[in-house]
Amino acid sequence: MFKIIAVVVVLVVLLGLAGTGAIIYVAYRAKKKVAQFEQSYKNSPAATAAAAAHALTNTRSAAPGAAKAPDANAAAPPAPAIPAPPPVPVAATGNKAKDWALEYERTPGGPEADLVVRTGDINNLGFGWPPGFDPFSGNSTPPHPWPTTPPAGAADGTDHIMLGSAVSPTDPPQYSRLPRDGYSDVIGNCPSYPPNAPPCKYRLAAMPRPITLVVGTLPNKIDAILFQIFVDDFQAPVFHSHFQVSLNGTRIPSFEDAVNALDQTGPIGKLISLRLLPEYWPLLQSGTVKLLIDDPTTHVRDGFAIDFVRILVNPHNFKYQVSLAASVVDAEKHTPIPGATVTASLESATTDRGGHCKLDGLPAGLVVATAIAPGYDQSSVPVDLVAGQNGKAEFQLPRHDEGTAALARAIAETGSARVYGIHFDTDSAKLRPDSLSALNAVLGLINSQPGSRWIIEGHTDNQGSVAHNQQLSEQRADSVVSWLKVHGVSVDRLVPQGFGASRPVADNATANGRALNRRVEIAPAAKQ
Repeated sequence: MFKIIAVVVVLVVLLGLAGTGAIIYVAYRAKKKVAQFEQSYKNSPAATAAAAAHALTNTRSAAPGAAKAPDANAAAPPAPAIPAPPPVPVAATGNKAKDWALEYERTPGGPEADLVVRTGDINNLGFGWPPGFDPFSGNSTPPHPWPTTPPAGAADGTDHIMLGSAVSPTDPPQYSRLPRDGYSDVIGNCPSYPPNAPPCKYRLAAMPRPITLVVGTLPNKIDAILFQIFVDDFQAPVFHSHFQVSLNGTRIPSFEDAVNALDQTGPIGKLISLRLLPEYWPLLQSGTVKLLIDDPTTHVRDGFAIDFVRILVNPHNFKYQVSLAASVVDAEKHTPIPGATVTASLESATTDRGGHCKLDGLPAGLVVATAIAPGYDQSSVPVDLVAGQNGKAEFQLPRHDEGTAALARAIAETGSARVYGIHFDTDSAKLRPDSLSALNAVLGLINSQPGSRWIIEGHTDNQGSVAHNQQLSEQRADSVVSWLKVHGVSVDRLVPQGFGASRPVADNATANGRALNRRVEIAPAAKQ
């Protein structure tokens, strides 16, 4: 036995000598990378907190329309983490160096807005700015190193790489072989654990975590609320990831449209400014807002990072402003679409007969403009603009498709599908005959997945009282469920829900926005 062991040892030594150079180099690189990720994990918030953030549900109250993300690393839940004390924000003083170094800011009655709330210091993910650089001016930062290690004391959810919660080191080949960005290498040291093994600590360290903003008491009168987010390396159009954006567990569709339009490389951070529609303002009344950006559905390895998030309640004139000229055409016919609505930040405009309009007074940075028109899919376009510049946004809107295959694609990507072809009599839950095509498409989708359960949602615009719209949306959801039952779908597979006007996807201040908000949505429900 001893001789056999000796022979094996000699063979191993000889084989090692034959590849010494390559092995030493690979070992050095691996050791260096492991050390880097170890340090990143140690400096990150507790892994158990990250695991808790990963515990997504597919209930519509937590994340409307989201299918529960598979977790190949799932195991027994870890012991609950000791809750951290709530952050204490500090008012800005006007000293830029000191103010930007604050991790948590709350400034009422300042020069920028009636109330400014910020989480995350303004420091380019911990790498600092070039001399004299102002991230609000719209100028691009120089490329920076990967933010694998958040600086000590960084606010949770800021200054480090995060990766969509659906991604797992044990993803099957159809997912693990998808194109990916460089940031996703943060989980490169995760071994291919069997499904019942504990989650890899590098995966936990890069789990999306909510960013907490301490809003406190809101001003008595609110005219507008703007979110400003300094984003880094979002590339949904390239890698076909799809990010969901929620505030206190409620998804914000207009924020999702903007984030999923971003195509960032470099890595270079940029500022985006997003208007929060009035129907979502009540989410801030609790005094604390948790902003979560995650991709829980696609398994695409599209890593991202966030430097800071600001909320401006009743913002004043922006210091750095830009303008945007927009054109909107039919994607197939290339003909102008008159009467389309184009929005960006706090501004909106309607296209003329030639499909043109212009928006002024926009905050500089990555200006994300969105165009909507009845019968078309809405589209968002980011335009990179430095203070004082005039930019152009060109929209080619495709006709809205509500066939069974289109509905299935929408659910696979976003977790839900919007249906506009289901029509009701005015102020009624009675289905109109011209709804048959869309109803059959929904029926085909449900029948294509035996045993599945589905949420059927009704949504209205804001015309009428809150109570009336809530009741009407519930009745319309019930009408769709009744039609599906008559056509062979077991009622225990269907969950009707009504949301009234509380979940708009567009601005109810415009006719086009109201048309988009009147809809039925379908989404997978949890199995009983």
